[in-house]
Amino acid sequence: MTVKVPDTKGCSRCSVVRNPYNGFRYLCGALPDSIFLMQWYDPLNKFMLLKNFNCTVPSPLKVFELFISPDCEYPLVCIGVGLLSRTQLKFDHINLNSASSWQYEMTPVNLQADVVYVSQIDRDTIIVCYDNVVKVVNMQGRLKSNRKQAAELHFDFNVEHLVCLQDSVLAFYKHGMQGRSFRANEVGCGSSVDEVTQEICDKTRIFRVLGSDRVVALESRPADESAAASNLYILTGHENSYG
Repeated sequence: MTVKVPDTKGCSRCSVVRNPYNGFRYLCGALPDSIFLMQWYDPLNKFMLLKNFNCTVPSPLKVFELFISPDCEYPLVCIGVGLLSRTQLKFDHINLNSASSWQYEMTPVNLQADVVYVSQIDRDTIIVCYDNVVKVVNMQGRLKSNRKQAAELHFDFNVEHLVCLQDSVLAFYKHGMQGRSFRANEVGCGSSVDEVTQEICDKTRIFRVLGSDRVVALESRPADESAAASNLYILTGHENSYG
């Protein structure tokens, strides 16, 4: 069953998150000149408007993800990621908990990451993917690393779509997919390498991810015949994704 969410005409991006600290589920969306925040009410079986924030967001809006902080009742809205250094990212966000600080300061354009994926997976862990890199950082954007888990994965292609699993990621690109594990394999002298868990590479085909919510659906077409009828594939053999 499909139900229209009222007062959302013109919404360009939206995101849903559950706050594990208060149990509430929130829906947040970006309108041309404002951001709305809704909360799910079980008795009415629908989202109800909580707040509407008058502010202008970047256009095009490439990033729109919700972060949960144990110190805040409402989510933080991430609208961009800056590259300060190899080990430090900066999250450009709007704090919906403030009554006065809805304005924000974006990272300069030359330092902005072309983000493919950003998602909070636990209280102080966020996974960010841009270009050919996947990074695991904390809420302050600093790289998280330890002897048992890699904080940075590199691919030999630019990632077009990312699926995050329990201890690995699946990175998709034009001619296939590669899975890499966060579990660090010791090589010696304190270094480590990430393990390839799955791989598909076929330069005669063009692949496109159609959906990755629990089930990964792929479209495939001949590389030399873009107008040809496509084939659909369901990717199996991987663990459940976060969320």
